[in-house]
Amino acid sequence: MKKSTDSDLDIQAYCRSLALQQVQMLTRLAEIAMQLAEAEGVRAVAAQTRAAQPKADEAAVQAARAEAQEAGMAFGRFSRSVQRSLALRSRAAADLCAGDKADRKARRARQRNHVAGALESLVWDPELSPGERIRAEEHDLQEHLDALYGDEEDRIEDRPVGAVVAGLACGLGLSDAWRRRASDWSDPPYPPPLTDTPDEIRERRRVRVLELLSQPLRTMDRDEIPALMAGIEARLQEPDVPALLDAEPPMRVAERLCRSLGLEPHPDLDRADKPDTG
Repeated sequence: MKKSTDSDLDIQAYCRSLALQQVQMLTRLAEIAMQLAEAEGVRAVAAQTRAAQPKADEAAVQAARAEAQEAGMAFGRFSRSVQRSLALRSRAAADLCAGDKADRKARRARQRNHVAGALESLVWDPELSPGERIRAEEHDLQEHLDALYGDEEDRIEDRPVGAVVAGLACGLGLSDAWRRRASDWSDPPYPPPLTDTPDEIRERRRVRVLELLSQPLRTMDRDEIPALMAGIEARLQEPDVPALLDAEPPMRVAERLCRSLGLEPHPDLDRADKPDTG
């Protein structure tokens, strides 16, 4: 069995599991404290009843009153423990719900950006006829996105990106363009060619990313290029790059790396010049 390492840890999932465990444990503590409070309450009532017996001798009455007082104090302690456990549970549950809501909002926003980028690239597909472009533009992409993502009860973020784009492309008259470009925008992990090994695919993508990262350098002073190329090469050696190359198409990796290097992605990067699956 493979031993997990720190790099394998999904910290968000781990923190969520801890929060759920906290809610469960606080629930159990509240249940136990409630059982103890109920038991002490029953004991206090029984002791008070004995103390009120008219024929009981003074010693028995005093003992019953002492027991009733002791049980009443224990009942109060356990009752406060129940209240604290419930309050802490409520706070933990609220924090968990807020975290889930924030995570969902972030996933929804990321998916919308991905879908919008895919649809915008389809509108400007050089293989589209002018009539197809005009028809797509008349449908106002943002209006359709607002309608789709405006319904908070529709968990659109749980659907595959490719399925969302395909549905919108159908109504926009872009289905043929989507079928031609789907391999560039399918859900991560992007499907690699079946004939290559993972290492070969990753290396080819790295070369493509380097090619894309070099394009913004065309507009820079020649004296600045060596230092920038050294920075690009160093960035490509960082440990997060292999995972990016495996999970994202080269174009998106290049855009992210450009931003991390303080470079503006070149405006003339052509998404359609070759398949962007690597």
